[in-house]
Amino acid sequence: MSTVLSPIAPDDPLCQTLTCLPEKFVVDFANGIDVVRDHLRVQNKRTSFGQRLYDGFSGQAARRQTAIQASLLDGVEASLNWLCELSEAVAHSNLAIAKVNDRVTALTQNLATVAHYSADTRTQLEQLGHRLDARMHDLAQEIQRIDFIQQVQLNLDEVFSKWAAGRFAALSPAARCYAALEELRWGALGDYCRASTARERERFMRLVTDRATQQLAQDVKSETSAVLDMRQVWLACPAGHRDTGDMVQALAYLADSLDMNTAPFAIGVTQEAAQLPLGLPLLAKAGRIAQAMTHEVFPQEITHV
Repeated sequence: MSTVLSPIAPDDPLCQTLTCLPEKFVVDFANGIDVVRDHLRVQNKRTSFGQRLYDGFSGQAARRQTAIQASLLDGVEASLNWLCELSEAVAHSNLAIAKVNDRVTALTQNLATVAHYSADTRTQLEQLGHRLDARMHDLAQEIQRIDFIQQVQLNLDEVFSKWAAGRFAALSPAARCYAALEELRWGALGDYCRASTARERERFMRLVTDRATQQLAQDVKSETSAVLDMRQVWLACPAGHRDTGDMVQALAYLADSLDMNTAPFAIGVTQEAAQLPLGLPLLAKAGRIAQAMTHEVFPQEITHV
């Protein structure tokens, strides 16, 4: 008999550990709204894990759940209402807001080709676009402030402290590295790197790579110079965590847009497969894993590290 897995709400411990999950969910929800076909595709488009996020987020308030059950699957207006609510309450990073804003712009352009939508729906999209533009402007101004560097450093310290404290303990060592990098990409560090100079980006990416290298070596109790087996060491699940838990599914969800050819390390550590991606070495040092995965998770932010 199959086990029915519970929904994952914003206050779930998993979302407290992987704080980038709600951010990605908002982006996926926005990408699932289709004004041309007049329905929401996100439930069918994503994995069972994405469905659990959808169920958890949509069930937070009785009035919201009722509205969703009544019209969200077929009503773009209800979808836009919830997207506005989600983007205000859940989306905090510049990355999430920018991606949602891009989708709203595309929806506005698509709506221009569809005759049957009301003026209210078109106005609703315009207002949402203006609000997102204002938030992006505010975030851009914040990033330019000197004290934002302190937020970036705090983001770094929080993520690596979380890793060192065992919050990613259910994952393989290499998967812990990927989890930490995604937390940084959706956090203040990612926002800063996308808005800063190439020199500043390199500085922070080098710091991320060095700290990830040190933590990887500590996790497997070896020197950073040790060359270790990829499958037996770096991808090995820790004792007592050999079941496919929520954390493992969460990483697969975060990596669902990555390509095996351009991100073999990230794909290798997040997707269960009998064979490793061709780009993944059979033996590797901690530094090799940290550097390669940093390049894969932050492809736009790196020139060379």
